Amino acid sequence: MRENTIDSDAIVTKTANLLNALKPIVHHLQQEALQNEELRNQLRTLGEALVALAPEPIPAQPAAPPEKIPEPAPITGVPDVVKPHTNGYSPTPSTSTNGTATGLREALRVLRPIDQTSSWRTVLVSDDDLPLIAERCHLKAEGARWAARRQQLLRDGSDYDSEIEPNDREIIARAKMLPECFLWMCHRDGPTPDDLTEYETLAGCFEAAATAMHLLNTVLTHSDEERYGFIDSLELAAEAQSALRIAIADMGGNTDSDQYKIFQWLKQTGAEQQILIRRHMRKDDPADPSQWASLIERIHELEERIESNRGRAKRQRSTFNKIRYHLKLIDQNRGQERRYDWQKVLDGIDELVNDGIPPSNRDLRDLLLSVAEEIPETLDLPKNVELVLRELEQFLASRPVMQEETATPVLTEDVQRAAELLRGRTVVLIGGIKRPLAAESLTQAFDLKELVWVEGRDQTYAEFEPYVARPDVAAVILAIRWSRHGFGEVKEFCEKYDKPLVRLPGGYSPNQVALHIVNQIGERLSNRTPELI
Repeated sequence: MRENTIDSDAIVTKTANLLNALKPIVHHLQQEALQNEELRNQLRTLGEALVALAPEPIPAQPAAPPEKIPEPAPITGVPDVVKPHTNGYSPTPSTSTNGTATGLREALRVLRPIDQTSSWRTVLVSDDDLPLIAERCHLKAEGARWAARRQQLLRDGSDYDSEIEPNDREIIARAKMLPECFLWMCHRDGPTPDDLTEYETLAGCFEAAATAMHLLNTVLTHSDEERYGFIDSLELAAEAQSALRIAIADMGGNTDSDQYKIFQWLKQTGAEQQILIRRHMRKDDPADPSQWASLIERIHELEERIESNRGRAKRQRSTFNKIRYHLKLIDQNRGQERRYDWQKVLDGIDELVNDGIPPSNRDLRDLLLSVAEEIPETLDLPKNVELVLRELEQFLASRPVMQEETATPVLTEDVQRAAELLRGRTVVLIGGIKRPLAAESLTQAFDLKELVWVEGRDQTYAEFEPYVARPDVAAVILAIRWSRHGFGEVKEFCEKYDKPLVRLPGGYSPNQVALHIVNQIGERLSNRTPELI
C-alpha cells in the first residue's frame, strides 16, 4: 500500500511540474489561436488526443471498487467551473489531485472551440445602462493607473503592508459598490506587461469610453428632433470601444465586459434607428489606442458644439413663440393697426434669420402664409424679412392649386364696379413672382382683355417702362409688398404716360384689388371716355 501511495504522490508531482511548464506555452498559444482559426483547429485536435492518452486515476485501496470519474463536460468555450472570460483575465488552472487527465484537461481548456452562442455574446444593453457603464469605465481607468503604480512599487521593493495593501483595499471596496464592476487589471491573475506605460494607454482608453458614454447619455435625454450630433457621438463611441479592445489585447487581456456592452449597444442602436456607423465596428478596422488623448479632446469639442446648438435651439423656440403671441394679438384685434405687434413680428423674423434659420424655413413660412399680405406698408422691412417674403412668394407661385382655391369666391360690389370701369381693357400689375391662379382670377373678375404681370423683383424701372407706355393699358397696379420698386419711381412713369396708378398693399384677391381700384382711381376712370382709358 505504501508503494501505491508513493507512486500516486510521484504522479501528482510530475503532473504539477508538467502543468507549470505548459502554462506559458499554453498562454502564448491561446493568444495566437484567437487570431488564427486554422491553428485553433489544430490545437483542439491535439488537446483531444492528449486527453485521450491520459491514464485513469489509481485507486487508494485495491479492495475497494474503483472510483467512478465523472464524464468530461461537452466541449465548449469554457469548462463548467469557469465563467465566460469577459473581464480581461483567465483564472489559474486547477491544482486538484483528481489525476493527470483532469489537470491536463483544465490546462488545455483554452485550446477548445469557442462557443459563439454564449449568453454574454447576446447580452442586450439599454440606454439606461450607459451611465453605469461610464461610471465603471472611470473606475477601471483608475484601476489601470493603480496597477501600474502597484507594479512599480513592487519592483522598487516598497513595503507591501503600508504602501500597497491599503490602496488595494480602497479601490476594491469602490469596485464592490458598483454592479458587475471587476477590476481585472488589479487581479493577481491579470496581465502584467513589462512596459508599464501600457497601463496608462489602457487607462486613457477607459477614460475615452467613459467620456463617450456620458456624451451619448446627454444626447439621448433630448427629443429626437433635438439630437444634434447624435451620429457623430455614435462614431466617436465606436472609436473609443475599438481602441479599448485593442489596448486590452495588446497587454494580453481578454474581452472587457464594458467594452463589449458598448459594442453591443452601438450595434443595437444602429440597427434600430437604421444608422450606419462607418468606422471601428469590425475587427479589421481597429482604432489606435495610442490616440486616446486626441479622442477625448474630440469628444469634448463635439460636446461643446452640442451645448451651443442646444442654447441656440432654445433661443429660437422662444423667438417663434414671441412671433406667435403677437400674431395672435393682431388676429384678435382685426380692424386695428397694431403697429407695435407687427414691429415685434418683423423683429422676431429678422432675429431668427440672423440666428441661422433659413428664409425658406417651413415653420416660419407657415406662420406668415395667411398674414404676410397684411403687413402695414408704413413699416420698414429688414433685409432678412424681405428674404423670407421672397421665399414665401416663390412658394405661393409654385405650389399646386388646391380645390378650395378654385371655388368661385363671393364677389363684392367693388368688384362689379371695377369690372364696369376696366371691362375689355388691359391692366399692368407690377408685383412679385407671377401667380397664375391669381392672374386668372383677376382677369375673369374684371373681364379684362389682358393682365400683364411684371415680376418687379429683379427688373429695373426702365425695363417695365414699355409696359406702362402701351396705349391699351388702362391702369397700373403696384403690389408694394412684393415688388422692390418704390412708389415714387413707378408713379413717375405713370404720370409721364398719363396712366392711373393703384398702390396695392395687400393680397391679390379680386375683392382686395377691386377695393383699392375703386377707392384710388375709380373717380378718375369714370370721368374718362373709353377711348381715353
